[in-house]
Amino acid sequence: MTRKLSLLDQRGCIVSESLRRFLSSVLGLDQPCSHELVALGIPRWDADAWLMKLRSSNEISDQGWDPEVREEYARALAVFDDPGDQAKERSIFRDGEGPREKAHRIGVSALQDDELLALLLRTGTPQMDVMQLARELLHGQDGLVGLAGMEVEHLVQSHGLGRAKASEIAAAFELARRLARSARRERLQLKTPDAVAEMLASELSALRQEQFYCLPLDPRSRLLGEPRLLSRGDIDGTEAGPRLFFRTALLAGAATAIAVHNHPSGDPSPSSSDLAVTKRLVMAGRTVGCHLVDHIVIGDAQRFSSIRRDHGHLFG
Repeated sequence: MTRKLSLLDQRGCIVSESLRRFLSSVLGLDQPCSHELVALGIPRWDADAWLMKLRSSNEISDQGWDPEVREEYARALAVFDDPGDQAKERSIFRDGEGPREKAHRIGVSALQDDELLALLLRTGTPQMDVMQLARELLHGQDGLVGLAGMEVEHLVQSHGLGRAKASEIAAAFELARRLARSARRERLQLKTPDAVAEMLASELSALRQEQFYCLPLDPRSRLLGEPRLLSRGDIDGTEAGPRLFFRTALLAGAATAIAVHNHPSGDPSPSSSDLAVTKRLVMAGRTVGCHLVDHIVIGDAQRFSSIRRDHGHLFG
């Protein structure tokens, strides 16, 4: 067989431990499908991506495997699993575990410098595997500091790197430099209903449809990120319920939260549904330990109402 197989590198070799596990499973299936592979322990994203590649290359059809293709993959798998040929044929990492798998298992911070660089490079060159390439780059430039100072054109000329890989490496170092220079954006403090209305009234008062927001706050009543839009339309619908509201707040790391919605009629007076929703949110907040601070209703002409201020009994 002379054609290049879609999942192998230019030398016809398996390039990662995760691909080895995929091929070990998929070669045992006459008509492979994602759910069978997931049941065998293959991550869904790997199963879907590699099956799609096999099908788009006509290596697998509706009738199953091309017999010659299956045999060639089995041969590549046997070479990969031969301990005597490991160093020559594999592009693997410590103890047969790639940096992606290691990062998933114990976190990116556990990776060594060469493993982090290999994760960015993804593949090696015809002359060396990806770990060898990463080590050569680091050694040749006296480590990360030297590599960080290289221009894209210099990287392109080093060890056969293509322009795309060189640009990605340069971009990673540039992001690191910008992060080092950056300060965290000052968070807006929302201690009063007026502060909330000042932030959102001009935007929400012009809307023709109700929109319901969650404003997650840190322990100093500062907004975490941006207001989160939870639903459009009927405020009493399930999408504006306590489950979604507090899941959103807690995922943002909120200590407390504020609910906000608009009245397209222009009248900011809370309806009976608004009060009922507020009561449910207050009770749910007590349960999950993320208290509802207020529920602001935005009308037109900068008018608004604070349910906590006007109906404080709902907050206990």
